[in-house]
Amino acid sequence: FHNNTIRYIVIKVYILVMSTILELKTDEKIIIRHLQKSDVEGVWNNFNEVIDEGIYLPVLFPVRSQLEKDSWYHKIKKEKEICIIAETKKIKSPNNIIGQCEISNSDWDAGLHVGNLGIIVTEKYRDLGIGTNLIDLAIKESKKLNNKEKIILSCFSTNKRALHIYKKMGFEMIGVRKNQFYMDSKYYDEVLMDLWIDDYLNQNKEIHK
Repeated sequence: FHNNTIRYIVIKVYILVMSTILELKTDEKIIIRHLQKSDVEGVWNNFNEVIDEGIYLPVLFPVRSQLEKDSWYHKIKKEKEICIIAETKKIKSPNNIIGQCEISNSDWDAGLHVGNLGIIVTEKYRDLGIGTNLIDLAIKESKKLNNKEKIILSCFSTNKRALHIYKKMGFEMIGVRKNQFYMDSKYYDEVLMDLWIDDYLNQNKEIHK
């Protein structure tokens, strides 16, 4: 085997077996792991639920097309992007996916060291530490598997929960796009944030000393 082929096989096996368990105060266990093909329907069910809330994503219509769902999955695998999901065994598939965090690649050749983070957690499972655990693993995996150095993200200025989590994890606000989105007869500002991964990892080392 060529060295690159061996590395690809090792990474693929690692992705299949790597997972962490988060135990909630209710004793429910949440599995945090990499995306698998069987998760696609559950991921989009979760995504569409958040779209229906109408206050967190600049998307007006739920995604129903199976082609679009499958294309998204194949793009992630082809581009070797990071997608970490949160799964509960308490609920049957495809409604077992209750959160996901994706770090996609930059569209620019000169921006391959940058990852673009997006995260959603279904309403019932918010404020339980799931989002923080998803982001933490996604950041670490993007460094380990894709050599990312910097993570960027954006969210509505009205999403106080998300902004609190991002700031707590070390993201810094670098700008605001005023009236960037128009939904339900209202304008929303878009907050832009970024994080250097080495700073994040060093910060975590200090906390756990």
